[in-house]
Amino acid sequence: MSAADRTRWNQRYLAGDAPVEIKPNRWLMRHVDMLDSVVVARRAAGQTPTALDVACGAGGTVIWLAQRGWLATGVDVSDAALALATHAAVAQGVTERTCFLPVDLDEWRPPPEAFDCVTCFYFLSRPLWPWLRAAVRPGGLLALQTHHAGVLKVRPDANPAYLLETGELAALIAGWGWSLLAVSDPDSAATSEAVLAQRPFL
Repeated sequence: MSAADRTRWNQRYLAGDAPVEIKPNRWLMRHVDMLDSVVVARRAAGQTPTALDVACGAGGTVIWLAQRGWLATGVDVSDAALALATHAAVAQGVTERTCFLPVDLDEWRPPPEAFDCVTCFYFLSRPLWPWLRAAVRPGGLLALQTHHAGVLKVRPDANPAYLLETGELAALIAGWGWSLLAVSDPDSAATSEAVLAQRPFL
């Protein structure tokens, strides 16, 4: 993402035009039991579970994960969004369990097998998908959600280049041979697709 992208998003956050409600992703919250099972397993092995939220915005998901026992990292192009996230982490008392990093999401790549859970919500970059896959440790989770072409019915000005084809995420996970733990209903009135998947242990 260019410097112009960073400036544009910073201006949106500073002007109040970007979503700044510091709450976790609702799809992820619906499957908290699966996340908690990873926490239990890692702690049983004497480890602390680690999470990465890509395009984290104001940090709601990162903070929520930290509150549930994760060491959580959030990355985003917007310095203004990350300033909000850092302030919220202080207010919630989770600064020691959170880390927020400004990155160019077109150039940045996560380290391989570094995280027990990787999430990316409402940011579509297909070239990044293989890197997100590689960042998940064996047995770890990947949660993705973003708009599909159905959003054009309510937002006809949306750029099709940033929209999924119907069923695209589920097909992606199937192609990887991962376990698809949860998938949104493709026949619902929702304008997004979401998946929660688990990487094989071996």
